[in-house]
Amino acid sequence: MSSRARLVALLLLVPIVVVAGFLLGSRGGDDDTSSGAIVVSDVGDDDTFAEDFVIPAGTADRIAAGEEVEIVPQELVMHVGDSIRIVNEDDVGHVVGVFYVGAGETLTQRFDTPGELSGECSVHPSGSFTLRVEA
Repeated sequence: MSSRARLVALLLLVPIVVVAGFLLGSRGGDDDTSSGAIVVSDVGDDDTFAEDFVIPAGTADRIAAGEEVEIVPQELVMHVGDSIRIVNEDDVGHVVGVFYVGAGETLTQRFDTPGELSGECSVHPSGSFTLRVEA
């Protein structure tokens, strides 16, 4: 195939790929629970929390020194409507599953749909955290 024919084929293929990507991406939105993605909402600090965790100051130093630190469980099961709060009093940001809690920050989330979130965890010896939200 000549370079001109390849260019024409490529120019014809690009719009098809763009349209297909748009159509596939528009099949579900933030409220699409069939994908297993959890829809979350921000909540205020004065709400009631089903789970409330504090990452104390000096946690990163303890981990760097080789200490196994377990602040959150490796797996947490919550229910739709439950809220979680993670207060990071450390001077280093930490990862808890899909959440990042910066130094001195507080994360608050309410879970509006069932599903599962998994990711790395800097405050559990396993290095992982899974959150399952049930109906």
